[in-house]
Amino acid sequence: MKRLVFLLVIFVTACGSDTNWTCDGDCENGTGTKNWKDGGTENGSWINGKLNGKGFIFYGENSDFSNDEYEGEFKDDLFDGYGTYYDFSEDSRYTGQWKNGKPHGKGKATWGDKSKFPNRYYEGEWKDGLMHGMGTKFWGQAEVEEFTNNKYTGEWMNDKMHGVGKYEWADGSYYEGYWKNGEQHGEGIYVFANGEEFKGIWVDGYCEELAKKLELEK
Repeated sequence: MKRLVFLLVIFVTACGSDTNWTCDGDCENGTGTKNWKDGGTENGSWINGKLNGKGFIFYGENSDFSNDEYEGEFKDDLFDGYGTYYDFSEDSRYTGQWKNGKPHGKGKATWGDKSKFPNRYYEGEWKDGLMHGMGTKFWGQAEVEEFTNNKYTGEWMNDKMHGVGKYEWADGSYYEGYWKNGEQHGEGIYVFANGEEFKGIWVDGYCEELAKKLELEK
């Protein structure tokens, strides 16, 4: 499955020969539009034949990213600066900062109604295309039903919850505390849907005292 945050967005079109496109304007050192035979377009400011500054790209039918589009800033044909990428096949969109062709800095990714994961979003910090730093993820419709409409706000490292954060379940219960590699790890507090609180120590996602408490209440 092609995912927005993992897109290889090095600026490549499906056709590699100059004979497959024509230029309106100056596509070497100036402002111009490349029109590709497969329907793709590249528009903006060109320096030494590469997009630099503000520009736009629409991927044609022969591209691996057919019907995707990007509008924003470029540096030597890479998405670099601020811009928006729309993934047609996933009905997902990322708007924010880029570096070397990947989300890097602050930005928001959203998944639309036509996506496999409608209403999902992540808003926060990114590093080399991965969720990294402070951010909030809302699962929306999830791959596994138990994650549907859950939400996490806190620290991330390489796409995993890592550091301090709060994870909220759709039923109103939540865990707030420390995380490591996507699992609760360290001191934390679990609040049940009825408001009852439990404080404990988690190791790799498991709290023995909480497990005993839940077993006794069965």
